[in-house]
Amino acid sequence: MLKNTCNALLFGSLVILSGCDNNNSSDVSPDTNNQEPIARLPDIAMPGEAVMAGENQAVIHLVDIAGITSGSAADYSTKNLFLWNNDTCDALDKPSGDWNDTSTTPTGSDSYGPYWVLPLSKTTGCINFILRDGTNKLIDADMRLSFSDFPDRTVSTLAGSSTLYDTRAEAFRAAFGVALAEAHWVDKHTLLWPAGEGKPIVRLYYNHNGKVAANSEGKFTDRYLSLTPTSINQELGSRFPHLAGYAAFKLPDNAKVDELLSGETVALAANQDGILISATQVQTAGVLDDRFSAAAEGLEYGALLTDSGVTFRVWAPTAQQAELVIYSADKKVIGSHPMTRDNESGAWSYQGSHDLKDAFYRYALTVYHPQSRKVEQYEVTDPYSHSLSTNSEYSQVVDLNDSALKPEGWDGLTMPHPQTSQADIAKMVIHESHIRDLSAWDQTVPEQVRGKYLALTASDSNMVQHLRQLGHAGVTHIELLPVFDLATVNEFSDKVADLTHPFSRLCELNSAVKQSRFAGYCGSSTTIGDVLEELKQNDSQDNPQVQELNGYVAQTDSYNWGYDPFHYTVPEGSYATNPEGTARIKEFRTMVQTIKQQLGMNIIMDVVYNHTNAAGPTDRTSVLDKIVPWYYQRLNETTGSVESATCCSDSAPEHRMFAKLIEDSLVVWSRDYKIDGFRFDLMGYHPKAQILAAREKVKSVNPNVYFFGEGWNSGQDDRFEIASQITLKGTGIGTFSDRLRDAVRGGGPFDSGDALRQNQGVGNGAGVLANELTQQNEDTVRHLADLTRLGMAGNLAEFLLIDKDGSVKKGSEIDYNGAIGGYANDPTEVVNYVSKHDNQTLWDMISYKAAREADLTTRVRMQAVSLATTLLGQGLAFDQQGSELLRSKSFTRDSYDAGDWFNRVDYSYQDNNFNVGMPRISDDGDNYSLIASVKDAVATPGQTEIAQMTSFYQELTQLRQSSPLIALGSGHEVMKRVDFRNTGAEQQLGLLVMTIDDGVQAGNDLDPQADALVVIINAAPEARTLNDFTSENLTLSAIQQNLGDRSLASGVNITAEGSVTVPAWSVALLVKQQVTAQGAGLPVSSK
Repeated sequence: MLKNTCNALLFGSLVILSGCDNNNSSDVSPDTNNQEPIARLPDIAMPGEAVMAGENQAVIHLVDIAGITSGSAADYSTKNLFLWNNDTCDALDKPSGDWNDTSTTPTGSDSYGPYWVLPLSKTTGCINFILRDGTNKLIDADMRLSFSDFPDRTVSTLAGSSTLYDTRAEAFRAAFGVALAEAHWVDKHTLLWPAGEGKPIVRLYYNHNGKVAANSEGKFTDRYLSLTPTSINQELGSRFPHLAGYAAFKLPDNAKVDELLSGETVALAANQDGILISATQVQTAGVLDDRFSAAAEGLEYGALLTDSGVTFRVWAPTAQQAELVIYSADKKVIGSHPMTRDNESGAWSYQGSHDLKDAFYRYALTVYHPQSRKVEQYEVTDPYSHSLSTNSEYSQVVDLNDSALKPEGWDGLTMPHPQTSQADIAKMVIHESHIRDLSAWDQTVPEQVRGKYLALTASDSNMVQHLRQLGHAGVTHIELLPVFDLATVNEFSDKVADLTHPFSRLCELNSAVKQSRFAGYCGSSTTIGDVLEELKQNDSQDNPQVQELNGYVAQTDSYNWGYDPFHYTVPEGSYATNPEGTARIKEFRTMVQTIKQQLGMNIIMDVVYNHTNAAGPTDRTSVLDKIVPWYYQRLNETTGSVESATCCSDSAPEHRMFAKLIEDSLVVWSRDYKIDGFRFDLMGYHPKAQILAAREKVKSVNPNVYFFGEGWNSGQDDRFEIASQITLKGTGIGTFSDRLRDAVRGGGPFDSGDALRQNQGVGNGAGVLANELTQQNEDTVRHLADLTRLGMAGNLAEFLLIDKDGSVKKGSEIDYNGAIGGYANDPTEVVNYVSKHDNQTLWDMISYKAAREADLTTRVRMQAVSLATTLLGQGLAFDQQGSELLRSKSFTRDSYDAGDWFNRVDYSYQDNNFNVGMPRISDDGDNYSLIASVKDAVATPGQTEIAQMTSFYQELTQLRQSSPLIALGSGHEVMKRVDFRNTGAEQQLGLLVMTIDDGVQAGNDLDPQADALVVIINAAPEARTLNDFTSENLTLSAIQQNLGDRSLASGVNITAEGSVTVPAWSVALLVKQQVTAQGAGLPVSSK
């Protein structure tokens, strides 16, 4: 039996008395008192070095234990290194391109594994590398080879380990037999491990301090439990479908589970003589859920203010010791308190007094981490933090109900737009925005709040006045790109260089600039923005100097989209006037109140629970993985490496305590910050059941909350039913539709080079104004029109449509790149868009695709016509901030850290940010030739064009809100009322004609002013005439009549006989007026 002891732990120079688990357990410790043979290594010769580094070289060996023991030649063709230089480590001569660059494959290999010979630009300093299989990490940590630590510049490593070894023999001895992490401990009694199948001896070894390994005699002498074969029961099979084919083994009934989980466990298989066959680390998320979650889910976590004081609670079931460390305002330790472990839940807690309110704190943990394979000691912030210090270095105790943290009138604040019914949801027009984009460039916003939450309170600013106009015109919701605490913006203002700062400051903060071709500006007081303005005058595909300098700026500026979560439930500090402590809370709330009361919009928050910014025991921004290692992250089932399919360190919402954290976080945002809806980033990486459960949890505090997100197919459906477009049908949760997007814009989001121009869309001339590269035939163009019509009908699976060939098809029978086109039950499950923060802006796509003869006026109308497909269609309408301003990012595909320069939005209507420099070469270099050929095709939009587009946009939003028929909400109502004319094989290309019936045949009289509506979008360069509506007495909508020549319908002619002529690139809403009572409308045709 292991005995609990209290030890003094050393953290830096501070001795802290660590808390102890004084609870007793009746379980039995791992045992070696049996007659089984001692496991030992086979007799295999130690490896020498395959190659040593030569002059200006470094060598990295991978010792492949699995390959050594397999008995057959291993294939290393997909193994590669990702290499990069930075300002502290820059000795590589040939760093990799972007993450998808897998070209650095092994230089060679032998029976012990592959190796890489890397050319160096110098032999001092260090190099950065990540070992990968394809684009998947084989080692979680970012690796660094320091030449001072390894003077011969030749090292060895092992898959799944962050340790570098001086020789292959050293690596071989350290880890032979313990390779990867293929074993899965899924409940208290069951371990799954394919390599153990049929082996005479299968054991679970344990070492409290980590690193189960053979001793100098080649023997495994750590304690172990003998395992016996069993089968996977139905419950386990449903929890772990991706492991269904694994061999199952039973632990002894009296195994001491908690003790085993507090150290390293290794599954080992041997022959009857004890000779090692295989050994691997064990993944434990399943047993952690089985053992602790039932009790742990019922508890509250974080710093909890109660009548009796402050309760601190953290879920850390594998921690050996835990302590609460209290800090003063100047971050000096003023107290440390052992925490008590609750055996049932695995949570550690400490009860403090009310004096701890507003105090800063961290948790000091002693915990085994399987990445380093040792017991780590570190301090970590609270994952349930509600307030933080600058740069998120310390958590802070805070009472979110404190009146001092609420603007006046906060408690009575309500949403300006109801979200009670499907019809309410269907009216949503969502304006996607970013805090810095809103105000960083607006000179009419007070300087001290530009790029901040409080910029929204600058009521006389251009930005606020513009947004107020949008709200009055029918924009109902503003969506904020991530505003939770993010990891990649430095909150210490003296460590930041933005465009308004002197160039000399950039040189001080980023020493690499002094060695660049821009060093001449380092002694200048000229601002960074002024230098970029100067450089853009001579920027070209052969000299893309703007993006080059902007790359240096990106390393030190205040800009990031924010898809890099650090603490999920605290507002981001860089958007506050003071990032230290609670100012961010009140300022965020003040922003929310202003948006609702002054702009008249509800608020949606973009949330990113599918990944964390970092994982592992050493990264500063790793939080969850330090507290419960290998639990909160999704691991590769074979290697144990943290998956990175999302972009970063994938999280694991399928695990119950992370699902709880998500629910608790969303409740805080909804209840305490009055957020009305949530947009889930990469929602397909979440289980459907978890998203549904989270919505129910949030509904307990806001019954009318709306959920939607990116329902792309993540490929995780081998683990669980994913939350995707297809699976969420019928749930009322919305997903972005790529169907209408691609049909209107043309092509797909991953097009590059000539494909960007070849693939035109409905909104930019497909089939009617072809550019010189397109090869689209009429059949393709008619199919794009089908997808657009289907999208405008809410992308319903059961909607009946006459397709391009004249056949009647259900929405689900319309093809979309081999997938079904229509997938929703109701239009409230579909979010239609033609522009959002990802990929090029709508204006940039039009610039890529429009024929050269399309002049500036035509292109402005192309933008309006494209937006009309979302704003006048069923389904939620969504657009990117600045779409109404012809916003450009100068062809930038991915502007997540392209800074204020490429993300500029000008609310003075003077400039749309087009042609301000070539975009980042790493993302868009393949497009440079195309950009050079199209960027000067027409003049850059100016105030006249931008103001016109703003007027067009507001016209469309007013039209959307003018009748409940444009936002029906119910799929049943859409199928009963919505139809299309000008369909089939003989259709006029570029002409979309949607009818919406409100006559007696349709049932309830939804609009007492109209018996029917007709939406006509003429996306063609010439006028089109329709003779479908004779004797229907259609009139142009009052809104468009009142706008006159300023309307998108200017020039529409309706004859007495009922023929309708619509000018080129125009949009018209026609009304069949209801005279006295509900009359004959425009019934859906029989199909």
